[in-house]
Amino acid sequence: MDIAQIVMYIMLFISLYFEVFLLITFFEHTDARKATSAPIKLTALPSVAVIVPCFNEETTVAGTLNSLLALDYPSEKLEIIAVNDGSTDATSKVLATFKHHPQIQILSKENGGKHSAMNKALQYTQAEIVGCLDADSFVESDALIQLMQHFKDESISAVTPSIKIHNARGLMQIVQKAEYGLAIFIRNVFASIDSLFITPGPFSFFRRSVIEEIGPWRHAHSTEDLEMCMRLQKNHKKVTNEPLAIVYTTAPATFRELFKQRVRWTYGFLKNAMDYYYMFFNPRYGTLGVLVLPISIISLFSAVFLFSTLIWNTLVLAAREVVRFQTIGLTVPSAQFDIFFINTSVILTVTLTLVILTLILMGIGKRLARDSFLSVDMPIYLILYGFITPLWLTTALYKVVANNGVRWR
Repeated sequence: MDIAQIVMYIMLFISLYFEVFLLITFFEHTDARKATSAPIKLTALPSVAVIVPCFNEETTVAGTLNSLLALDYPSEKLEIIAVNDGSTDATSKVLATFKHHPQIQILSKENGGKHSAMNKALQYTQAEIVGCLDADSFVESDALIQLMQHFKDESISAVTPSIKIHNARGLMQIVQKAEYGLAIFIRNVFASIDSLFITPGPFSFFRRSVIEEIGPWRHAHSTEDLEMCMRLQKNHKKVTNEPLAIVYTTAPATFRELFKQRVRWTYGFLKNAMDYYYMFFNPRYGTLGVLVLPISIISLFSAVFLFSTLIWNTLVLAAREVVRFQTIGLTVPSAQFDIFFINTSVILTVTLTLVILTLILMGIGKRLARDSFLSVDMPIYLILYGFITPLWLTTALYKVVANNGVRWR
């Protein structure tokens, strides 16, 4: 057995262990999820400000604002702050059509990034709870009230929603639809063990007093949503998740767009991991520090390693076939099938187990967010995702090593 095989066995075992851990943890915390499902009284609802940073969102921002105005939440306790972050298209004209609405404030500033738009809006509100909705996202009418029920618990500092793909069309968006279903499950399990490390831009909410305590949003390598959550965890602030709070986001439609987005996400994660290196393997941060963050890094390198091994083995096999052809010419391969033979290869068995477990976790995530357990996007995800993910992971790793940086757009 060579070193590559040993490393592969180790990585497959870690992946299997982690997926089983997630599944067991999910069922262990089923009662806790039911306990938070009771609706809260209208008189107990906090005042809320939803900030909508906008940069060149002329085609989507109107739908985003209208979905916020349609929320089932007392209008006197809800304010919406749209920040035009130096848009160069017709975003300002679209926003102007909402300027007379009593619940909406329109702010304008020079382009400085999402974090600067969030911080500017923070100066114009005194709401108890502050959140964000990206200007290409839409929310279901009960999403906000579902999130707010968690703030009854004074220990909760932030709440994250379930994010789905809006109107998925084409191969890339269908693949992402399945991926987001898996993310819903993982986010929910991480929340149950106080291990969330991302508060996604679409509709995450924060207790204002906590933001004032730990500081406002930062640029953070173009992934301020991740850095904010890491900072919350650093300060031992509790972040949870509400799977019934449904948010729809517009996903990249082409591989090129998806590639750019994921390179930015991965680059931001790696750079923030370097900034918060002391949290890794640190028991002071519980399961997040001891298990979740280390495995997140290990899985990233594992995907790159396994993909590289596959490419190498394919090249070696191709070279052998070329030599074989040059030696004996073209031959028709014979196929043999024995109904009594079962391949008991460890790698094959563990891989099949991982595939089945992934389908189960993905299906549970879809059910949590009120979707069907099985759908056509799931097998497509399993077939394609393992081949395209290493492409942006490798690129992001290169950019970190070369310190090239990434651009939002």
